Amino acid sequence: MKRIVLVFVFIFSMTVSSHAQLLKNIQRKMEEKVEKSVDDILNGKPDEKIQQSNTGIPGTPGPKNSGTFDILTTTEPFVGGHVLLFEDSLNYDTPGRMAKYWQTNSTGTVVEISGAPGKWLKLADQASYQLDTLLQLPQKFTLEFDLLTRANEAKDLQSIDFGFSKNNSTRKYIYGVANETNVYTSLRYNYETIYTTSNNNNNESRIEFPLSNYANAIMHVSVAVDGSRMQVYIDEHKILDATVLDPKAPKHFFLSTESYRNNASVLLSNLRIYGF
Repeated sequence: MKRIVLVFVFIFSMTVSSHAQLLKNIQRKMEEKVEKSVDDILNGKPDEKIQQSNTGIPGTPGPKNSGTFDILTTTEPFVGGHVLLFEDSLNYDTPGRMAKYWQTNSTGTVVEISGAPGKWLKLADQASYQLDTLLQLPQKFTLEFDLLTRANEAKDLQSIDFGFSKNNSTRKYIYGVANETNVYTSLRYNYETIYTTSNNNNNESRIEFPLSNYANAIMHVSVAVDGSRMQVYIDEHKILDATVLDPKAPKHFFLSTESYRNNASVLLSNLRIYGF
């Protein structure tokens, strides 16, 4: 009788141990899957939430275009040009004045920010900015700049648009959807979404991005242009790789802000343009 009881206890112990081990294996696999999903999102890999849209309506998916936009990936790092064409870090600008190499339809002030090295151009809200020079950009070049934000919440910044206009005039506000705009990328902090729209071929890209992480931070933006193709990176994450440009159309860099909320502010510095 004792032998039977011992056998029963042994079998019961083995069963419980097997179930416990099985549960641990399931839990470990679930944790690994969740960690991989989070890593994929942070690394800019595509998932179900990445959509392409032709509607132009925030958060509304439209019909997919015919393969113009490549799958986003971080396996191809940003490669900058090696021939310096233009650089402005505002080092020789006087704080309190407008930056000498920039023009705007509004106002701007060169400032120094505690905790952020160098000088920065503080951008007014609902204002557009362009370089105060008729720099002729080649067919292949790269452009980089830094954005510094100050806000209680990222959504207080509303949205920031940047891209290339067909002229170099800031007599009026530059809207991304205007006919004068070649292509523009819109950082929509209030939707945590980034749009890129081409006014040359009407292609549009939409990708969700954790812009809430940039409420009080420096964002490095990199743009690579090669003929009709353009790549855009936010820090090391590629958010666009697409045929969106007309190689024959003029390209003048611009940046436009929207109406800020709750005393939010946006600052720009370290613009560099390189050729090959």
